[in-house]
Amino acid sequence: MPVAILLSLVCGGIAAFGVGALSQNKRKRLFLQREEETQKSKLLTHLSLLSDAKKTAFFLSVFSQQNATQRFGPLKLTNAEAFYFLKLRFAPVTADDIAGISRLKTSKQKILLCNLIDEDAKRLCERLNIRIWTGNEIYSLIKSANALPERFLGEPTPQNKRKIRLRACFSKRNSRRFLVGGCLLLLSSLITPFPYYYLVFGSVLLLTAIVIRIFGYAD
Repeated sequence: MPVAILLSLVCGGIAAFGVGALSQNKRKRLFLQREEETQKSKLLTHLSLLSDAKKTAFFLSVFSQQNATQRFGPLKLTNAEAFYFLKLRFAPVTADDIAGISRLKTSKQKILLCNLIDEDAKRLCERLNIRIWTGNEIYSLIKSANALPERFLGEPTPQNKRKIRLRACFSKRNSRRFLVGGCLLLLSSLITPFPYYYLVFGSVLLLTAIVIRIFGYAD
């Protein structure tokens, strides 16, 4: 009898672990993608909240890692290759903003760094050969320079670690592990000389899967 109980537990555990192992890489990739998007959003908010002086100083240090860069004016930088215009704010860049950039006469490439830009401004940039860098380019630039802030402005207070672990354990996606483990135990009850234990533990796993699916935390 104890051997049958142990076998049922082992079978259920192996089944649940197998499903988890098969989907681990996929979950890891999705987690990293979501983590990157979250970090990028935090960075753009952080840059928008910085004062003009701090924003200029921050990008001066970033660009100076690649080329000798100097401050050309408020929210403007220049080096041997380009002029950089820092329009990192919550409001979209407009055609009027682009008109102001176009007044600078230079043979260097003009590059606009911004969070958002409206369609009229985008079309005007194309006509005037002004390159646009938005979220992905800005995030890649700062990350490659190893200049991501340790703490982002506007970031909410970190949640309690215990609460985070609890949410991870009882997230709705974990119901799949219990469901598959329970089904395999119930199927095993058809070929074992002691089906009672497999039926009991399989039913417990299925019930757990249902409870987590209904009441668990959304992913």
